[in-house]
Amino acid sequence: MAGHMQDLRTRSLEEVSAARRTAMLSLAIRQQEAKHYAEALDMYRQLIEEYPGTDEESEARERILDLAHLFGSEKQPYRMLSLYNTLESTYAPTSTERTTEARRTRVKEILEEVHQEKQREVEAEARLEAVREGVGRGREPRSEPVTPLERAKPAREPRRRGIRRKEDRDVA
Repeated sequence: MAGHMQDLRTRSLEEVSAARRTAMLSLAIRQQEAKHYAEALDMYRQLIEEYPGTDEESEARERILDLAHLFGSEKQPYRMLSLYNTLESTYAPTSTERTTEARRTRVKEILEEVHQEKQREVEAEARLEAVREGVGRGREPRSEPVTPLERAKPAREPRRRGIRRKEDRDVA
């Protein structure tokens, strides 16, 4: 009978633990959606530390990576790098080199994406500035082929410089 009570108690504790993990994860997600990132990160960290090997722990890691990417896209590189450092140093399993290397590769990919986005923004700003100054750039190359009919058309009509004005002056 005592063994049966112990089994019930263990099962009860597991159910309570599962319910707590689920509630913490859903609350953390709601906090993240409400842009309360510090609270969400605290709950994600708690899930990772207290419940290793669970689905909620895995989801919390993914959510922290998503937040790091979000911080990078919102031009908050220090917060982004802090999250990557935290994940890598504190939560990365030390026994597997593959996991560490995979995470480093993922971080490099994300940083490269951020760098490319910044480069596109700089180029767009430069084009905009050139247009403002009146310099302008040539036409962008067309993605679709030019049809023979389009080739026959002139790019624009020739200007009539001063011809009408002279005729109008002679008449007047």
